[in-house]
Amino acid sequence: MQNIEKILETVDLTAEDAKDKIVEAVKENYKPIADWQKQKDKVDSLTASLDEAKEALKSFEGVNVEELNKKIAELNDQIAKNEADYESKMADRDFNDLLKSAISEADGKNVKAITALLDVDALKSSQNQKEDIAQALKSLAEAEDSKMLFGAQEAQPIGTGSPIGTIKSAVRSGSTLDDIYKGNPYYHPAGQ
Repeated sequence: MQNIEKILETVDLTAEDAKDKIVEAVKENYKPIADWQKQKDKVDSLTASLDEAKEALKSFEGVNVEELNKKIAELNDQIAKNEADYESKMADRDFNDLLKSAISEADGKNVKAITALLDVDALKSSQNQKEDIAQALKSLAEAEDSKMLFGAQEAQPIGTGSPIGTIKSAVRSGSTLDDIYKGNPYYHPAGQ
């Protein structure tokens, strides 16, 4: 491809003024190859994207849109149900932890027995759960038929309640078997 100025010289147009005007007119009307290449690349990219979109649409041919929307709605309902179940389980866990700690603070002896006497559903739905639980436990602790479930735990003395308990009382920290059984005629220390 020849330069425009060389083409003008071959035609025998050498006037500088006319030559400059023709060059300016050509520059305004024609784009360089680099600009053309950019536009061609853009068209090629859009064509490829269009072909991919057409292929993707072909995979949806024969799909029942109503059935697909119904399935999406079912899945959304299932997700909402699972979230509600999870929230319910977390609320139950938090309530049970609060109830157990309140029973411990009230010196409750048996958590299951005390819980059975409480109106758990009413306490769960309460706005002030902590205060309502404390009030209900106080009422149980003061009631004649349930006050035995509250109070300090009685310590069991060592050595009572089982024949093994007497042996436990004989064993002291730092004692050795030789010290414990030194009066036993059937005991023979190791090495003798």
